Amino acid sequence: MRVPMKIARLFSTISFKPKLELLSNKSLIQIDGEGSYDFCQGLMTNDIFKLKTEKSLFTMILNSKGRVLYDCLIYKVNDHILLECEKDAACDLINYLKMYLLRRKLNIKILENTSVWALFSSTPINMELNSVSVFNDPRLPILGQRIISDKISGIRNEIFLDESDNKFTYQQWRYTNGVAEGSELLKGLSFPLEMNCDYLNGISFNKGCYVGQELTARTHHTGVTRKRIMPLIFDDTPTSLDLDADIYCESDLNVKRPPGKLRGLCGKIGIALLRIDECLKAERLIVGGFTAKTFIPSWWKM
Repeated sequence: MRVPMKIARLFSTISFKPKLELLSNKSLIQIDGEGSYDFCQGLMTNDIFKLKTEKSLFTMILNSKGRVLYDCLIYKVNDHILLECEKDAACDLINYLKMYLLRRKLNIKILENTSVWALFSSTPINMELNSVSVFNDPRLPILGQRIISDKISGIRNEIFLDESDNKFTYQQWRYTNGVAEGSELLKGLSFPLEMNCDYLNGISFNKGCYVGQELTARTHHTGVTRKRIMPLIFDDTPTSLDLDADIYCESDLNVKRPPGKLRGLCGKIGIALLRIDECLKAERLIVGGFTAKTFIPSWWKM
């Protein structure tokens, strides 16, 4: 099943020029020292050795039961690795990584004097700058590029953009395309395939073992993932809505196990973990008294 016609028509008309936004909710963790690649390889879902030839990767970090703990964008900068994560989770992530250090002599620290920017557009972009580090978002071309710079640098002085026609925030753009990250994931509860990690180029099924690998591989090879993160388009802008609200199909409001859970909301656009078949078949979804509709994003690998 593809995008419903009315929703397809809505998003086919969206067109805007590149927009630059400071991601103030992001932090960068630097990992350097001998054996840093081997260290990350045993903890992350993606093949970290791809950084030998690529500048950026997307990955998740799982617990021993195969549930998602953290999601990161990874960048190769000179001889060290940078992990981009949610700022509120940075200290916890460092403590988690240090539990596995053992005798490795690695330096792991938060970079205090750097900032992360998103440069995004309705069409893929590829911009190069002289004094800052620019990385393509490894998840999807439509998510644009990440720019890493000193907080004191005049980044906007280097990028002259006409942003007048771009009414989206980066969060709204992510939600419109059905991409969740950070606290929008169900930490310690959801599996990486439910968070679309496989669709977002975040898992290598050919690498060796890592924490949580066994259950992830088994789920992949069975070919069955009943729940996934999906976009929500509300009929009206919700107010006073619990951001962890249960989601029901309009035709069956009395089920014991609701088929979805809201994970984020920005205006009339939301994101949710939904049971795919049930929620696509529903005429309307009910979220805290508000009606909404979901659809399959065009980038899903089906």
